[in-house]
Amino acid sequence: MRDIKQINEVLNRYIRPQTFPVAIRMCASEDDLPEKVRFSIRDLGINISLCHAIAMSRRYGWTMAVDKYQSCYAASLSMGFLPLRPDVADGTFQESIGLWGMNKEQATANIQSFPRLEYGKYKYVLVAPLDRATFEPHLIMVYGNPAQIWVLLSCYLLGTGKTTIDAKLSAGVGCTTYVTRAMQTDEAQFVLLGTGERILPHAQDDECAFSIPISKIEETVQGLENGYKTGVFRYPIPSFMRYSSQHPPGYDKMRSHLLGEEP
Repeated sequence: MRDIKQINEVLNRYIRPQTFPVAIRMCASEDDLPEKVRFSIRDLGINISLCHAIAMSRRYGWTMAVDKYQSCYAASLSMGFLPLRPDVADGTFQESIGLWGMNKEQATANIQSFPRLEYGKYKYVLVAPLDRATFEPHLIMVYGNPAQIWVLLSCYLLGTGKTTIDAKLSAGVGCTTYVTRAMQTDEAQFVLLGTGERILPHAQDDECAFSIPISKIEETVQGLENGYKTGVFRYPIPSFMRYSSQHPPGYDKMRSHLLGEEP
């Protein structure tokens, strides 16, 4: 497989994202973290969520790590950092505090819909700009506009030989899809960004996200290279331009006059 910097060059050449593609790795202990890594409370004096750390990485170029003390309970549950307590699993606690205005049944369905990694297996999520990552990622993620993500999705399918991917869309907690579900399924994930990433805001109105397991990245790169050769799967999206220009009335007569072509 190509090295991280080569993969980054390919993504920037063919997708042209406006923010850094990011590398994501789940880490079992602090020994797995690189030396130059920022923790939110220790180094920044603020408490942030996983999607906030990803935003800092893709916009600032920082290498970030978050653990169970991150500000978003949903991310910590999904990453397996926190236990799913009985009164949370059955929605009782959420209803008691009026979380999202959900009743007990709605809260139960909501929490059960989260994909979750094994509790206690990992301690940190490590995030870095792809070209600066000093570790082998589990996932590579790109934020882009719908046209950019369409090209990336199309070339993922082209490279892997698949015809579709299964997309599960929700009102928020995108990290449970682009990290957890991608890890569990070993398949790329498409995410419409919502709730945390839009409200805070980390993502813009025109952005969506696409995460790719490292096991599929070489096929995706080959898909991008081959897709570009077809002349179809390119960004900016090619426009049909082979038509005679149309102009307001009189342009044809003026052109003929200037060319000395009057009858």
